[in-house]
Amino acid sequence: MKHVVTVLFAVAIAAPALAEQHRVVIFFDVEGARRSNKIEFEQNTVTYEPRFDNGGGIGGGMNFYLAGERVSIEAKVAALESRLHLRRTGSDFFLNADLGYAQFYPITAILQWHMLEGTAFRPYIGAGGGYVILRNIERETFGLQGLKFENSFGFVLDGGMELYFSKRWSVLADARYTPIESRSRVTFIGGGSEAEIHVKPLIVSVGIGFRF
Repeated sequence: MKHVVTVLFAVAIAAPALAEQHRVVIFFDVEGARRSNKIEFEQNTVTYEPRFDNGGGIGGGMNFYLAGERVSIEAKVAALESRLHLRRTGSDFFLNADLGYAQFYPITAILQWHMLEGTAFRPYIGAGGGYVILRNIERETFGLQGLKFENSFGFVLDGGMELYFSKRWSVLADARYTPIESRSRVTFIGGGSEAEIHVKPLIVSVGIGFRF
């Protein structure tokens, strides 16, 4: 969580200076996330496999226009939840446990190109980078004391539209995807086992923006 606060604080400090020279849009949205994960285990008699369900949450950020109405840089932070299940597999058995909700915080910086200029309807595409913070799970199950995740980086593709219904206010719809697998290591505390998770999240959001 402290990483998210740091990013928001940095954006808040930079916003006044950028706003003096360029158009700025601040936005907030609700988000749905589709989690797709593949797991690679180290050699072990017993393996532990975390599985994420689809999830959702809220997000927000700022979009700084660099040249006219065509090019912008978007900085965004989201707080999402997903149901987490843990599967324990041995040579002749498997068990499942529900660990409740896992929290993850995607932080993205994306360069966007807006296809139309001077219109109320403004579709866009973009590309950039993302940093996903996965919160550790502190819950005992299967003799484990919890799960410890490493955060991961990834390349992000983005697309969406912005529709202005007044001079200042707009509605936004956005979808972003990480096509290059981002790797995160999970350590099963007390189990003597680790695994690599390949995460490829698809995040869809709808929100409202304010232009100043």
